[in-house]
Amino acid sequence: MDEEEKEKLVILNKINNILEERVLILNKVIEDQNQLIEQDKNQLQLITEEIVKNEEELSIIKEEKEKNTSDLESIESEMKDLQSEIDKGLAEIEILASQMNSQKPKDDALSIIYSILNPIGSIIEDIVFLCTNSIKELEGKMNNLANELGKKGTNYSEFEQKKNQIEMKLNDANCKNIYLNEQRGNLEIKLKELGIQKTKNEDFKLNLQLLKSKCLILIDETNQGKELLDADINMVLEIQDNLKLLYSKNGLILLI
Repeated sequence: MDEEEKEKLVILNKINNILEERVLILNKVIEDQNQLIEQDKNQLQLITEEIVKNEEELSIIKEEKEKNTSDLESIESEMKDLQSEIDKGLAEIEILASQMNSQKPKDDALSIIYSILNPIGSIIEDIVFLCTNSIKELEGKMNNLANELGKKGTNYSEFEQKKNQIEMKLNDANCKNIYLNEQRGNLEIKLKELGIQKTKNEDFKLNLQLLKSKCLILIDETNQGKELLDADINMVLEIQDNLKLLYSKNGLILLI
């Protein structure tokens, strides 16, 4: 074996050692990446399940809001009807009071005598009496309506308070949904990047193993006493060049 063959054999063994060492490193890197990918996948599943649960809660809250809004509108409509009825009753009372006052005789001796002697005076007294009773009935009805309106007002206030509570719950659920979707988006990006890097490392490892196979073939031949032919020497140079190229593509510097 001449000096050139010895030199190439030294380089060949050195390349083989470099390849073996780098493959071991890549095995560890890929194993770590697999663990990270598995962890992130599990985390992504948990976040996705939480998003589904939160969206279900959002749907329930929205339905609750719609019902509460409908109840508020219904109570508000009932309150308007009650107020309209009260206003109408008050107007009737005002008319009756005006009629009663216009028919009521003056409180003096001459008017009293006139009402006794004049039959029409008795009719007027009956009208006043009827108006008075009607006013009392209307006042009683107005009191009942006012009480009912007060109760509706209390109910309305309770539904308004409930509305505010629902809005707070809805806001919290929306904020949580935004946060969870951001987390899921970040994890998906991270998983994609990990997957790309893992694929790159696996390709790197595969190419290194192919070069290592070529090295071992040449090393085995020399161990069996075969000489390195010109073609074999050229193959050593080719392996060396390919290794440098692979290292360069993967951001590494090869020193041989």
